[in-house]
Amino acid sequence: MSTHRIRFLAALAGLLLLGAGGNAAAQSTITCESRNGQYQSCSANTSGGVTLSRQLSSQGCWQGDTWGYDRNRVWVTRGCRAEFRVGGASSSNNTGAKVAGALVLGAIVAAAVANNKHNDHDDRYDNDYDNGYGGGYGNGREIRCESTSGRYTTCGYVDRHQHVEIRRQLSNQQCVYGRNWGVDGRQLWVDDGCRAVFVVY
Repeated sequence: MSTHRIRFLAALAGLLLLGAGGNAAAQSTITCESRNGQYQSCSANTSGGVTLSRQLSSQGCWQGDTWGYDRNRVWVTRGCRAEFRVGGASSSNNTGAKVAGALVLGAIVAAAVANNKHNDHDDRYDNDYDNGYGGGYGNGREIRCESTSGRYTTCGYVDRHQHVEIRRQLSNQQCVYGRNWGVDGRQLWVDDGCRAVFVVY
C-alpha cells in the first residue's frame, strides 16, 4: 500500500471518529485523591468510561494498579492524586461511525506493519515466560496469598508487564483490589483478612 493511500485512510478515520465524538454526552472532570497513601473512592457517572486527565501527585497513577473505576465510582490508592475525565455513554447513532473508523485504523496499522521491513518482534512476554514468570496469556500462574489474623502479607513476584486477578476467593472477607490486595512494586500483597488464589499472566 502506498504512502499516499495510508495518509488518505488515516485522514478518513480521523474524520469518522471526530464525527462520532461530536454527539457524545457532555463530559466532566472530577478530582480524586489518595491522602497518606490510603484508598479513596469518588462517586462518578462512569458509563462512558474514565480517562486520567491530569496527575496531581508525585506518586505514580497507573490504571488497574493505583487507580481504576467501576459502575459508579473512581478509586485511587497508594498516593495517586489526579483529575479524571468522566462522561455519559455516547449516542447509539454514533456506533456505525466508530466501527468504521476502527476498521480503517485497523487497515492502516496492518498496512504499516506489512510495509515495515525492519519491524522487530517484541519478545518481552516470551522472555518472561522463559524465565518462569508466567508471561503470556495462557492459563497463567497461580499464587495463593492469605492475610491471616488480618495481617499484611506479601506472597509472590509479579513482573511489571503482567496482569493479576482473583481466580478463587478463600475468605469470607471480600477481597477488593487497592483496598486489601494489590501489587506493590513487584510483590503481590494482601491485607485485612483477604485470602484468595490469584492468577498471574
